[in-house]
Amino acid sequence: MIYLITGASRGLGLEFVKQLSVSGHTVIATARAPEQADELQLLAKENKNIHIVALDTTNNESLKAAVKTVDEITPNGVDILINNSGVAGQRNVHAENTTAQDYLNVFQTNVVGTSNVTQAFLPILHRRNTRYIVNISSILGSIANTTGGNQSAYRVSKAAENMLSRVLASQLKKDNFIVVAIHPGWVQTDMGGKEAPLTARESIAGMLKQIENLKPEQNGTFFDYEGKILPW
Repeated sequence: MIYLITGASRGLGLEFVKQLSVSGHTVIATARAPEQADELQLLAKENKNIHIVALDTTNNESLKAAVKTVDEITPNGVDILINNSGVAGQRNVHAENTTAQDYLNVFQTNVVGTSNVTQAFLPILHRRNTRYIVNISSILGSIANTTGGNQSAYRVSKAAENMLSRVLASQLKKDNFIVVAIHPGWVQTDMGGKEAPLTARESIAGMLKQIENLKPEQNGTFFDYEGKILPW
């Protein structure tokens, strides 16, 4: 399989690259500043099936250049796109104190960036028969399961990203795509913090198990790393 992963310089993205490369898959790992991603660079030196591509998901010129590079690396297309890039925004700020700029910053990456990447790489995904689009979401984006007010910009952006997943799933179903949103769990990353109960290895292993066993009837669903269906 040929995977394209955004936000692969650290955290969940980097762990995706590690586990997929060990399994023998071809991995196109994108990062905004790959020259600063030391661990990713080291992985690529040790694994010929890892290809690093510079990509700023919010910049049109960067997107065009990345598409051209990926086209050269794998002219026969990409099987699975994992939209992993994301930012948390201000953490301990309630909705009444969240600034317009924070909403804009978080939406630009978590929603617009995801849409940008998906649109840009759709023609390349069309060349393969797999056609999976996996959006890394969060239970914090669940409207039905809202339990608090912190991280409002992040929560609202993930709710919007979930809607984007549903819309894409509906529109691309005719072309035999499978589009899903996955909650990775609360994970020990820079974004999740040290108190999180899951390691990145555990989360990614679980998500890859779900991804590798996707069925057409799962198109447009929202579930966690263990396969548990989550409420929108």
